[in-house]
Amino acid sequence: MGEGSWRERLAAARLEQGLVEGLACFLDLLQKWGGVCDLTAVERPEELIRDHVLESLVASPWLHSGRLLDLGSGNGFPAIPLLLARGDVRGLLVEPRLRRWAFLKEVVRELGLRAEVWRGRVEDVEVEGAENLTVRALAPRVWAPEVGRLVGLGGRVFWWAGSRAEATPPTGFSLVVTCPLPNPTRGRLVVWGRCST
Repeated sequence: MGEGSWRERLAAARLEQGLVEGLACFLDLLQKWGGVCDLTAVERPEELIRDHVLESLVASPWLHSGRLLDLGSGNGFPAIPLLLARGDVRGLLVEPRLRRWAFLKEVVRELGLRAEVWRGRVEDVEVEGAENLTVRALAPRVWAPEVGRLVGLGGRVFWWAGSRAEATPPTGFSLVVTCPLPNPTRGRLVVWGRCST
């Protein structure tokens, strides 16, 4: 499927024109690289848009301006749609797998995003005081112990939690909001804020 078809499908999802252009380019790159990197198992375009693009964008209204630290960035969701939607946010995408890291570097370059892509694991991330931390499809045992040092005072953690996941806030964080996802069977978005005292 070419960018033109992606544009039509994204416009049908009622996304604004400026966002449609960037997302269409991203989805085209995802499709081109998909066979090499095994980026997504989704085959139907409607599911890809609903379960990945729109699901990512659910977090947009609650993002703070500033840095977005995305852990286990993989195929670029949720970070790439969020960076396209929010020009006041700059990203640091963390991905340990070489091919996916290379894919993300290409996406950032092609789309001209204000973002860096770092190859490594959560425990090796040296950034501290991020305003936003996003995590999707990564077990809490991997990232939850690290959020206290990674997120600054008043910062937020955005977790795309499965429908049966227990959403207990990390120490020093409290619930900001819980939002249903476009496909409710996939779970919910949980947003925690770091206490400023």
